Amino acid sequence: MESGNIPVLSVNENTIPRAYEKAIREVWEKGVSIRTEYDRPEDPPSRDATVIITVQKPFGQPRFHRSFADGLGGLAEYVMEVVHGAHDYWVKPLEEILKGSKSKDTRWTYTYHERLFEYRIEDKVVNQIGYIIDKLSSTGYTRRAQAITWNPKLDPPTEDPPCLQRIWGRLCEDGEGGYIFNMNTHWRSRDLFKAWFENVIALTTLMRKIAEAISEKTGKQVKLGRYVDISDSLHIYGSYFREIEGDPEKGIKSFFEKLESRTFEERTWGSDFIKPFFINDGVGKGLKLMLEREKEMPDKVRKAIEEELRLMEEEDYEV
Repeated sequence: MESGNIPVLSVNENTIPRAYEKAIREVWEKGVSIRTEYDRPEDPPSRDATVIITVQKPFGQPRFHRSFADGLGGLAEYVMEVVHGAHDYWVKPLEEILKGSKSKDTRWTYTYHERLFEYRIEDKVVNQIGYIIDKLSSTGYTRRAQAITWNPKLDPPTEDPPCLQRIWGRLCEDGEGGYIFNMNTHWRSRDLFKAWFENVIALTTLMRKIAEAISEKTGKQVKLGRYVDISDSLHIYGSYFREIEGDPEKGIKSFFEKLESRTFEERTWGSDFIKPFFINDGVGKGLKLMLEREKEMPDKVRKAIEEELRLMEEEDYEV
């Protein structure tokens, strides 16, 4: 790698856990050292690269890696946040967002769901996912089925603008009278070690919802194709290096030694194992407890999550 160049890396794996492990190794071994705006004085520079990750089978099993930041119930709630807008009501009013760092309101400035399903242009609200579904249902080979999140008026002044920038999808004929739905997501910035996995679980769940909606609208079977994940900056923060490197003097294995000391089956979970924890993880998170806890959740969103809960309780439903 030439000095000053950010490397461009490519990962191609069948399943999400395989891609996750490979991406961490690639960025750790080949990424450039570069500072971030979140570093503490004692943190080493992050390891960073532009990375294109292809997951050939987004719902291939096992689908879940055991090494991720949140608990299983918390992950289930995050999926509901992205797919159904569970926390859109946590977003602060427009007038407060426009104040940028001067705002005393500590609520969020956006959610992905709000930007994708209710993107605001002055006084107009645009359902971009609805547009993708309609456009692909009428012209499956279109190259125009996309949704964006970035708002050039709202996001530059904030301290935490959206990482996800764009979703793009296209249909291919499957040769049997149906379609295969391929989806790309594009990110300006991405925490690989502690955010990538959860992001991908949520976005591939949304991918399945889009495919199901197209199938319902066209009356044709729509199968899931590959998922492609493009990050301009996929990074491992310097503050995580201790977890990656371990501590030989204290007998703490590195992240990679831990991987090598267990089989792939011991490092992952299948959807069947995960499902009960998505419903109720036993430590205060999960869909049942979320519905009980969040009394201010709008009725429309509550009904969508109740339906998701009903589906999860069916034997053949994969999370």
